[in-house]
Amino acid sequence: MKMNFKSKFFYAGGDFGINIMWQLTVFYLLFFYTDVFGLSPAKAGLVFFIAKIWDGFTDPLMGYIADKTRTRWGKFRPYLLFASIPTLISIILCFYTPDLSEDGKFIWALSTYITFTTLYTVLSVPYGSLIPAMTQDIDERTSLSSYRYIAASCGAIIVASLTLPLVGIFTDQKTGFVFAVSSFAILALIFLILCFYNTKESFAKYNNEKYSLKKIFRMLIENKPFQLILIAISTTWIANNMKTATVVYFVKYNLNLEQFFGPIVLGAILQIILGAWITNLIKNKLEKKDIFIIGTLLYVISDLIIFYLIGYNNFWTLVFFASFGFIGFGMAGVMVWSMLSDAVEYGEWKSDIRAEGILNSFFNFFFKFGVGLSGWLAGQILEKNDYIPQAINQDQGVLLGLFQIGYLYPAISGTIAIIFMLNFKYSKEFYSNIIKEINLR
Repeated sequence: MKMNFKSKFFYAGGDFGINIMWQLTVFYLLFFYTDVFGLSPAKAGLVFFIAKIWDGFTDPLMGYIADKTRTRWGKFRPYLLFASIPTLISIILCFYTPDLSEDGKFIWALSTYITFTTLYTVLSVPYGSLIPAMTQDIDERTSLSSYRYIAASCGAIIVASLTLPLVGIFTDQKTGFVFAVSSFAILALIFLILCFYNTKESFAKYNNEKYSLKKIFRMLIENKPFQLILIAISTTWIANNMKTATVVYFVKYNLNLEQFFGPIVLGAILQIILGAWITNLIKNKLEKKDIFIIGTLLYVISDLIIFYLIGYNNFWTLVFFASFGFIGFGMAGVMVWSMLSDAVEYGEWKSDIRAEGILNSFFNFFFKFGVGLSGWLAGQILEKNDYIPQAINQDQGVLLGLFQIGYLYPAISGTIAIIFMLNFKYSKEFYSNIIKEINLR
């Protein structure tokens, strides 16, 4: 059954709000820690890494809680209403700068960031679990994922293009960041509330039986599609987050184009949106696996050409080849979210356990782990090469390290994703048949 535009639009609006918060941490938090708050790059990277270890415990727990939730609003939607405000307050605190010692700054950064990622989990895991509860149509799930991906990219556009101009309103960057983040938080809240009121869990299923951890673990072991998709998203998002975690440094120091940071990132995100739009056009013509591989191959090839043949001194040549990579990433990104929804049906068919929350929580953890790994790696490279905050001329080791993080390492990650997805044997026809079988039980 086809879904109406209103449901798709407001569902996607939820990810617009969620991604505004997320992209603030991805694009700017490492830079904020090193260049504004005054943390060393190594300690700043360590904040990201420790927080993601914590997420390894909280994400699966939240998935289990979401699957067991039963309210008059559904299983997942209530969290959009009740978790939004605490999460938004926590992201503001991440960009607040109390006057502390070096150790005090590290403790503040770690505690506020862990608080944010925990509350973000409470919000994002249920949201990400909504698609299979909203529709059982395989192609509609891809359409929903495309809407969601485009909306999330619009959130990234807002953050990337407006943050530094908003910060620049104030002579003190510390005050500017609090103002900018608070403004974004209000905008995000509006869209999250609208998402809650304009979505329905038409196909939500409630597990009355209490499942042991052993049975849930067995379900995960038996769900082969989920395991392959998990590897795909881990490598795909590690590739993306390596770029985004260091792009503000790369534009400022490698390209010497800090004043054009907003337009540069805007152009990249628009190309990602184009890739998501292309995916929606061809979703009925190709298998999901094939679209994912094509998209990933595009960004792997473009990154390798840039790193080994083009370099970063010729800006427009770099932009030309990079555009193919961003389009490819948009295609691959839509597909992993769409395939996750199908993996929920496989898990129910194979083990009789429907666990949208648990599967999405593992997805969410590996997604966030990519951010933590990228932030830690960037911090280590900057520290090792004697990065000096705000210095006009950085050491060549710093510049090379930023170039590697942005192009070489993502290409390696994408290649790993392709190798694993070549073993994905589950077609749209296969999933349609198991959904029919589940409905007959």
